[in-house]
Amino acid sequence: MDKLDKPTYLRKKQTLASPEDTLSSELLESPPSLYDENQRLNETLKELLQSANHNQETQEKFYQLELYFLESHSYESLLNRILNDLKQKLRLSQVELYLVDPEQEIRQLIEEIYGELDYPNLVYCDNLLPIRRIYSGSINISLCQDQQLIDNLFHSCQSQSHSVALLPLIRGNKVIGSLHLGSRDQERFHPGLASNFLHHLGSIISVCIENSINQERYKHLSLVDILTRAKNRRHFFQVLAKEIARSTRSKKPLSCLFLDIDHFKNINDNHGHLTGDRALRQVSKSIATLMRQSDLLARFGGEEFTVLLPETEISQALEIAERIRKKVSLLTIEDENQQKFQLTISIGVSSWQTDQQNIESADAVQNHLINQADKGVYQAKKDGRNCVRSI
Repeated sequence: MDKLDKPTYLRKKQTLASPEDTLSSELLESPPSLYDENQRLNETLKELLQSANHNQETQEKFYQLELYFLESHSYESLLNRILNDLKQKLRLSQVELYLVDPEQEIRQLIEEIYGELDYPNLVYCDNLLPIRRIYSGSINISLCQDQQLIDNLFHSCQSQSHSVALLPLIRGNKVIGSLHLGSRDQERFHPGLASNFLHHLGSIISVCIENSINQERYKHLSLVDILTRAKNRRHFFQVLAKEIARSTRSKKPLSCLFLDIDHFKNINDNHGHLTGDRALRQVSKSIATLMRQSDLLARFGGEEFTVLLPETEISQALEIAERIRKKVSLLTIEDENQQKFQLTISIGVSSWQTDQQNIESADAVQNHLINQADKGVYQAKKDGRNCVRSI
């Protein structure tokens, strides 16, 4: 019995296998198509993970870009970020901005605060017509590779782009402008590309432009005399302090004019205060036409104006003052009864240069310029008015 049982036992033992052995055997014996499918799923999963990581990184970059625009504190800095920095951050060949300014209010506002901001790729439009021409109909976001259209954009220089994104800038239901992004890569902005990010970017920039202009309006109220559109006294002293510091560093002269309208009380008494206001505006406008970009005209108070002349010798300042005096004397003012009259101004001139005068502190320089110019006006009045004097 033992001899018979032993082979039977051995045969049973040989048929037993561990679960691991069984699994390995099944995998080895599984159809090749199942193994290939498993590999494809693994590759797809890797691609999805890579895509998700890429999208997350892209989203973070876009978020940082939005913050970069939202953190801009002035119209000037915002323009620089849109027209210069955006090109680098998005690796664009060209950027161009159109802004609708029908009453030229934005241009006047910015000029009175900053002077002329020279951006060749910034275009102000008096109406919507130039923007409508670009979009050829309805003004909606557009991605295109139309080389003829692209060549008609980017007026500041020859076109370097082969695809373009046209982003309308809209606040509420009102088109306030258009942003044009150009790329050398023809496939960068093709019509089939998803435009969600670009649409959002246009919305963010629209908000930033509107906010920055509103901020400049508030700034304008604190810097500009509303009646004459000249700078106000507060702004004059701010700029004077900066120009004294600059003149100290450069060792170049700084001159100042004080201008006082002669017999201004008689104008108000004889022609009325509205005519007096009109006279102040015309005098201010007349003086402004003779100013250089670096000069500053301010209404000092009442019928008094002051002009700051950086890097100007006393002889030059006297010549400028004389030109102003002559031009104002040729003005013709008309009152409410169509009665016409002329007026004159008296001008005092002062100058300072660090190497020529032993005045050390900024406050002392400021007092010297103002007091000497004021004394010059007093002397001009004493000498019969309608003349220029320096002490």
